[in-house]
Amino acid sequence: MKEPLWVPKPAYSEQSALYEYGQYIAEKYNSSFSSYDQMHRWSTDNLARFWESILDFFDVKYSGRYTNVFSHRDNGSDFTDIDWFSGLSLSYSEHIFAGKDPTAIAVKYADEECTYRAYTWAEISNMVYCLQNYMRDNGVSKGDRVVGLLNNTVETLAIFLAANSIGAIWSCCSPDFGDKSVVERFGLIQPKMLFIETSYQYGGKAFNKSSTLTHILNEIDSIEKSVDINSKEWSEIFVHYPNGELLFERVAFDHPIWILYSSGTTGIPKAITHRTGGNLIEHLKALSLHQNVQTGENFLWYTTTGWMMWNYALSSLLCGATLCLYNGAINHDNHRTFWNFLKRGQVDHLGAGATYFSSIHELIIRDYQPKVIGSTGSPLAEKTFDNLHGKFPQAHIISLSGGTDVCSAFLSGCPLLPVYRGEIQCRTLGSDIVAYDEKQREVLEEVGELIIKQPMPAMPLCFWGDKGNKKYKKSYFSTYKGVWNHGDWIEINSRGGIVMHGRSDSTLNRGGVRIGTAEIYNGLLSVAGITDSLVIVTDDSLDIARMILFIRIEPENTSSFDDVIERAKQALRTQYSPRHVPDLFYQVQDIPYTLSGKKLEIPIKKIFSGIDPQRVVSADIMRNPASLEEYIGIYRALG
Repeated sequence: MKEPLWVPKPAYSEQSALYEYGQYIAEKYNSSFSSYDQMHRWSTDNLARFWESILDFFDVKYSGRYTNVFSHRDNGSDFTDIDWFSGLSLSYSEHIFAGKDPTAIAVKYADEECTYRAYTWAEISNMVYCLQNYMRDNGVSKGDRVVGLLNNTVETLAIFLAANSIGAIWSCCSPDFGDKSVVERFGLIQPKMLFIETSYQYGGKAFNKSSTLTHILNEIDSIEKSVDINSKEWSEIFVHYPNGELLFERVAFDHPIWILYSSGTTGIPKAITHRTGGNLIEHLKALSLHQNVQTGENFLWYTTTGWMMWNYALSSLLCGATLCLYNGAINHDNHRTFWNFLKRGQVDHLGAGATYFSSIHELIIRDYQPKVIGSTGSPLAEKTFDNLHGKFPQAHIISLSGGTDVCSAFLSGCPLLPVYRGEIQCRTLGSDIVAYDEKQREVLEEVGELIIKQPMPAMPLCFWGDKGNKKYKKSYFSTYKGVWNHGDWIEINSRGGIVMHGRSDSTLNRGGVRIGTAEIYNGLLSVAGITDSLVIVTDDSLDIARMILFIRIEPENTSSFDDVIERAKQALRTQYSPRHVPDLFYQVQDIPYTLSGKKLEIPIKKIFSGIDPQRVVSADIMRNPASLEEYIGIYRALG
């Protein structure tokens, strides 16, 4: 029997918000639970009552009345036609500021230049007040889109809160996005106002985005006002307006809060539009109940503004936490700048991408012990679970999965349950998730498609500009009628734990046996000399599947490539099966990634299927676009 890696102490569980919530449900609904599994089953069996309980438990402030928690509009039949809490009006920003002590620390900030500053709630409030008035004076009102090309700074936070507080809709890209990529995204939503950071430092290098500003203004004629936050005009905003009381425009529960974007690896990205109330109550649930974020704690997730984790992280403020922002490269100065900030900021909740945690196995960290470590972006390997536990034996390690689609995680942590290496602890409350086999049957202890059987308020309101929700329906409801198909391949075990096997559209099919890419990557972690890898399966003209593995070798490796290959074959054969052993191996200088840290498996597969590389992926969404040339060369050499 598999032994747990970490078991919560009784005090940890009983002092958690999830434990308190269970007591609340027992008293209010006369429904007591002896296990988390029972609580989860209650939440999905009583979906309307569950989401109503979240509204009540977290004392969400609103105006108006609702008749139904959710209902289909216009005789709709799927999740794209649902109204949530129709009749309610509320404000996300109002909840951010609610009950905050003006003298308390709201935000801690650090960057590569070792700048460190703590901001009080009074300071944040004053910034937001000035920006509120500036936006109004420049014609921004409820429903207008305000966009930013900005880094992970306090200024970005204040701009968003100001826009949100007057009912405007927010959207942001990170400055590392290419000009074409930015215009493709913002052009979809026709913004009225743009904020941009034309000068910044990243990875020890200075960048200037002045030409990008010119390009955006030339291409998007809906922008009536742009502000460079490096300019005098920006500084004068905070001189021109006196201090005053914040005003909050309450909007309908389903009013858009922000617009996020799909990765756009194969075409124009989708503008995924989220509900104000939906993300408010989803984030309260996800962060407070599942990640155990509590008042007075310090929360940091390493992210750029172009990743949905930026939006998710700022909701830690809803839970009474202090938001910690790190602006810069995470590995700057051999990782010291980042980890020194974690210590100085006394960060209790540390989050980052799984690829980062997998890259620091040899990093020695002293004098720091977080309460919770969060990981997402890709499956967290068993070896990395062990490594993190060895570094931080008291920490609750939470592997998350969800995505931009819901701007949250529906597979997450549970302070009542043990942690098992290689597994996500649970399906979150209100998330009616199952695994489907190829015959659309629900399965346990078997790999299947991740299916969500009932709607969630964090599901998109729409894709902006998608008439009739055609793209929306095609993205999630075209494979299985009446249920959401997320596109992940998962295995749910009898304990309720979940193992992620990778994207189902990048599944490796060997002679009718489906293999998750995560299995290959996990198997290679134990192979000395391999620092990273990417695997695909292609079909040639004779319909014969070939599994191809691309390997990046560490510079210090002294073994021959043939020796590394033999060790890789042995590891995969021993840990999994002979079917997991690739047919072809290539050594490469780099593995291609998106800006948000996802491997480009599908685009590489398409290149090796003969599709024109220009149509496969946009360089603007890549962290390392030059890496593609090597793969194109390998494909051409194959003939």
